[in-house]
Amino acid sequence: MRFGSCVLMTGALLFGLVFTGPRQVAVAATSSPPSMAAVIGALVGARALDNGFTPFDPRVAETVTAIGAAASSIAAGIAASAGEALGSVSWLAVGVGAGLGAALGGVPVTLGNDTLTQWQLNHDGTVTLTSNAASGGSLPVFSPLVAGAATWCVSGVFCGSSALAAAWANAQHFNAAHSDEGISDISCSAASSTVDNCVNTLSVAGSSSGTAQPSFQVGISGTSAVACASGMESAGACIALQALFGSAASSPPAPVTESLAAAIAGTSAADDGDVMNAQLLAALVNSLWGTAAQGEGYAGLPFPVNAPVLPSDVQSIEGNFGSLAPTVGSAISGAGSLSGASSSAPFAIAPSTTSGAGSSSSASSVSVPVATDPGSGAQVNLGPDPGIGSPSLEETPTAQQILAPILGLLPDLRNYVLPAHTAQCPQPSITLFGSTVTLTAQCTLAEQFRSQIQVTFALVFTLVSLFIVLTA
Repeated sequence: MRFGSCVLMTGALLFGLVFTGPRQVAVAATSSPPSMAAVIGALVGARALDNGFTPFDPRVAETVTAIGAAASSIAAGIAASAGEALGSVSWLAVGVGAGLGAALGGVPVTLGNDTLTQWQLNHDGTVTLTSNAASGGSLPVFSPLVAGAATWCVSGVFCGSSALAAAWANAQHFNAAHSDEGISDISCSAASSTVDNCVNTLSVAGSSSGTAQPSFQVGISGTSAVACASGMESAGACIALQALFGSAASSPPAPVTESLAAAIAGTSAADDGDVMNAQLLAALVNSLWGTAAQGEGYAGLPFPVNAPVLPSDVQSIEGNFGSLAPTVGSAISGAGSLSGASSSAPFAIAPSTTSGAGSSSSASSVSVPVATDPGSGAQVNLGPDPGIGSPSLEETPTAQQILAPILGLLPDLRNYVLPAHTAQCPQPSITLFGSTVTLTAQCTLAEQFRSQIQVTFALVFTLVSLFIVLTA
């Protein structure tokens, strides 16, 4: 008994460690910066675990492998049409080929958390670019706030869809309380994947120059309770977009529609190191996963239509990667030029069968599940085989067997017949005035209507009998 109890306790402990302990790396170790393949594998593994699949399910590895194969196939088509090498194709171009624009719902997004240009990926493969200038009198164009989505906040009060949006909302509140001075410009730079350092420029009325104030931090804090087209809110109420102090509001430059290649070529080199927008990366993974799941011979996990990869998942992964979080450069550069990517198969995603312990890569501590062969882990002895055997199904009943209970109801009633009777019509006699008189008229009448009387009484007798049987 002690041995059995020990085995059961050991099994329970291992179950708890597997399903409640920290989730380990499911992707091969990478150097700085990690390949996009490593990030995609981590996101698929984390989403699979959140959707109820065990970390040892071999279909997790099948899923990321199939996504890599689908990405390679799309990239090969792009490279062939452009007459360039496979490694020159970017992950963003592959995502567009997999339906990234549809995954984003046609909503313009920035490539990074701090980039200033909105990208709207059109169904025809073109990109509509909208300038998001934050100075020079032009009003910025922030991504809309979506209810339930993570928001950037200043002191947890003024929030927005990006760090700059939150800083702009805070500046508008400050300016409303001051008439002779105010914030005239804002600049933000990434401190990490979830925190930005921002600086306000304070100006005085009548002065031609302003003074840069000490920097403050804007971080991801909670989720938005409302949907705001302006991209800014405070205390559950949307904030209208206004010009900063001393600036006349003017419209930003008109949107420009051009090819994806031209848009990528025109991206500022200063944006390459900016952390990739979580909304864009989540949509990229979902579009590739959905494409892979439709491929012939797909043996991975079904694409979770109702529970896809979310921006919050990306923010968690980016936070775990820290300074090695995926950047704008990881999205728009040729996949073959990324560190950690194979030169011969730049889009391949190969899950690791190890937890990454002891690896020199700082990305090895990312909390995502391991996709391994179930037989390669620690073995637990739970006692002798009870020999229960495999379950069996009963033979399917025929239509006659199904209807037999109904058709066989009250078998005695189905075979019932009226008993034969030998009774005779009574002929009473009376003696009157010394004479005997026999009454036979009723018999003559009954005999005349024998058949009618017999049918009537048979019916009455049958109904009475049936009533007695059914109410017994």
